[in-house]
Amino acid sequence: MLRDVSNGGGAVEPMEQATYALGYNLAVEYLAAYEKGWMLDSFRALSDKTLAKNGRNVDWTFLEVHAEGEPEHADLGHNAVTCLVPAAHEDILRQAMLDHDRDFAIFYNYLADLLLDA
Repeated sequence: MLRDVSNGGGAVEPMEQATYALGYNLAVEYLAAYEKGWMLDSFRALSDKTLAKNGRNVDWTFLEVHAEGEPEHADLGHNAVTCLVPAAHEDILRQAMLDHDRDFAIFYNYLADLLLDA
């Protein structure tokens, strides 16, 4: 991830590098908008299924705040891309989003496996 973002996806021109960074961030925010809600639901279910039975109560305030705020972050990212990225940079934007998906696929698959095993 840092390799991709820090070198602008290999782009040379500053505006292309900025487009790449905005596209990568947009992918992060769009996914996070759903991810945080799913995580909160999953952790609550895990808590009810496992932790509560052992007398443990977990306060999910941190995750609740993030789950509520992420959709706004995605909207802000979308607005930034819409206002700042030239139409000619659509391919750079798309590549940045695909690179994000590649970079995080292993992590997301690992989390899914954990939830399936719970």
